[in-house]
Amino acid sequence: MKDTQQCSGKLQNPIEVDELRSEPKEFPELHYFNIDITPERVHISNNGHSVVVRMNFEMGREPRMRGGPLERNSSYQFEQMQFQWGANGTVGSEHEFPIELHLVFRSIDFKDYKTALGYDHGIAVMGFYFRVSEMDHTYLEEFMQKLSTISRKGMSADLEKPVSLRKILPWNLLNYYCYTGSLTMSPCAEKVIWIDYWDPISISQRQLNQFRELTVHDDHLKNNNPTTWRINDRIIYANSPPMPEFMKGPQTNPVTSAPSSSSCNVSKGLVFLLVSFAHLLKI
Repeated sequence: MKDTQQCSGKLQNPIEVDELRSEPKEFPELHYFNIDITPERVHISNNGHSVVVRMNFEMGREPRMRGGPLERNSSYQFEQMQFQWGANGTVGSEHEFPIELHLVFRSIDFKDYKTALGYDHGIAVMGFYFRVSEMDHTYLEEFMQKLSTISRKGMSADLEKPVSLRKILPWNLLNYYCYTGSLTMSPCAEKVIWIDYWDPISISQRQLNQFRELTVHDDHLKNNNPTTWRINDRIIYANSPPMPEFMKGPQTNPVTSAPSSSSCNVSKGLVFLLVSFAHLLKI
């Protein structure tokens, strides 16, 4: 009963993230630690709702993040990641992309994931969208091939060649939306910090089809993206980090000094892609 009540609260996810309805905000720098560390083991499983990935790391080398929009004055440690997708090209993940990846972190204020679920801002989720491209995602290839071995609920497998989170994610981790929401699956815990990144991850149509082939054996996975919920009184913030000093200068061109909002966003994205690459080299 408790889970049922929690899954109908006012802060439920997913929601439609609309740039026009977001408020720009300059958050403190969000620091990432150990995301380039290769795990000792990568375990994937079909839980009947999604494909869940858990990673084992050497003690003290677990991926963590700290700062930015995270409201607890502590680090958040990686727990697991899961995928959500649609059955065909017209039904995507909760944000109308064909597939989405959620990386779940818990505040180290709490001894374990289950305990953190019961507290405000005990959990944070990094959300990434996928787009279909002509090229395969090289570092997800073994993962995609293993999907056929977990075609039914309860089945699991280990990757033979684990890869780090850094090799899976896009380079730009500076630009994101942030809001308070819930887990998208039971127990639907609320007061979760959501960080949705602007830049998508690219995979090929062939790789996307390997997710959808799971539905041949398990109809529950055909559309595992939940219903979109109302935003209610939540505020969606768009992180707007300052431009580094070395990129500023008097090179303003009067003809192009007032670009449209769309071209401004593209230029800003390219700038922060370069900045994020330089920043991550220091991790």
